[in-house]
Amino acid sequence: MFYDFDNVKRPSAAQSSSSVDTAVTLLSDAECWKRLPETITGGGVELPNWVRGVAPQLPRTAAAMLRLDFAHRTQSPLDPILRGKMRWIVARANRCDYSEAYALADLERAGLDTPSRQNLVGDPASWPAEDQEPLHFARLLTVDAPTIRDELFESLKNRYGENRVAAMVLLAAYGNFQDRIVLGLNLPIEEHGPLAPLPVTFVDSAFQIASIMPAQTNSTTLVESGKKVVDDDQEWSRLTYDELQSRLEKQRHRKPRLPIPVWDDVKKNLPAAMAARPTGIVWNLVCSGYVPELAVPWGISTRTMWAETKPDRVFEESLFWIQTRSIECNYCMGHCEMLLEVAGLDKNAVAERTRRLASSDWSAFPPEEQRAYAYARKLSKKPWELTPADYRSLEKDLGPDKAMATFWWLCRGLYMTRISDGFQLPLETENVFQSPPTPATVGEANAEEANSK
Repeated sequence: MFYDFDNVKRPSAAQSSSSVDTAVTLLSDAECWKRLPETITGGGVELPNWVRGVAPQLPRTAAAMLRLDFAHRTQSPLDPILRGKMRWIVARANRCDYSEAYALADLERAGLDTPSRQNLVGDPASWPAEDQEPLHFARLLTVDAPTIRDELFESLKNRYGENRVAAMVLLAAYGNFQDRIVLGLNLPIEEHGPLAPLPVTFVDSAFQIASIMPAQTNSTTLVESGKKVVDDDQEWSRLTYDELQSRLEKQRHRKPRLPIPVWDDVKKNLPAAMAARPTGIVWNLVCSGYVPELAVPWGISTRTMWAETKPDRVFEESLFWIQTRSIECNYCMGHCEMLLEVAGLDKNAVAERTRRLASSDWSAFPPEEQRAYAYARKLSKKPWELTPADYRSLEKDLGPDKAMATFWWLCRGLYMTRISDGFQLPLETENVFQSPPTPATVGEANAEEANSK
């Protein structure tokens, strides 16, 4: 059977938060609302555990995540029942019981009867014929996105239209982000969960909407006499640095699965602060051009996270490079190399750093960075195997604030790779993050747009 859904024991709805060994201490609802930004409507209610876990270090980001979750569960152009089924498939493929329960609860709210819900969680061969392609697409986007055939995407596009097939890609991307937040922090279902979508309105100042570019902090340099502290991954060096570079070159000539919108059309759907600065980054144009109702809250979440942290951008992009290698996402890997240049490395330094990352020997990096790279690889490939001890090790190495920022950044990376591979975006031929924005030329943008991807 193609669908091999193995069960892995995770915290269940029967377990309370107090009886589960969560990776971080969860705030009470009352404590969490005190940390979150001021609300206009909807405050004071029971919160999802992922908000209670993220808010101690990133309260504004946690608030933005609430808006993002509400958008995906109530404002997507996808039919609620198809959306719920696809979200369940993503959760099932990630072995995330929490998100499976949420998807089934949303399906019940949408009117899917009990026999149909039971059929979904049963043998995939018994699924209705009309569900086979979209659910197959959602699973592949989760477990092996680079293998999706153009013919499958084309069939979905012809059946559902460009906007809804784009929404499918963003839904799977969001599911892979959210499931890793849950699995990485080992979160159980809330006492009264699964909770309905929360229509909370925060004050305008809660979020970062305009583009920003944090200053680069001093980054560690490679050392020749370092000690290797991470065990070998037998598969890791299967693809050599030269082979990876060859893949990047092929991606530059890739035909996208959807026409790339032009900036003048895209900006009409954006908040004024987002529309103030033109961009030609293919990733942004496609997402905001086809599904702004989902792309905008994602962009606000990522920008707000950057506004709350002081990232080491070389370290960040090195972590993301590890993820792109793990998932084999050529487009995002190319952007990592561009952004390492923007962060201050010259081309030779970028090549040397990524060559070392591509090898099975990371001894040229500090021990804490090596362990963070290993964590990034595990989160990317087998998030269901993460334990609270894994997160605590990250926290011990980096400190509570940087650990949570790094963790959130890594979960974000698994969103981005699904977008890039789902749409099969062509890699720009020049460093788009260093070029001045020229709306007439697809692919040109400036470095301040990097964080809104």
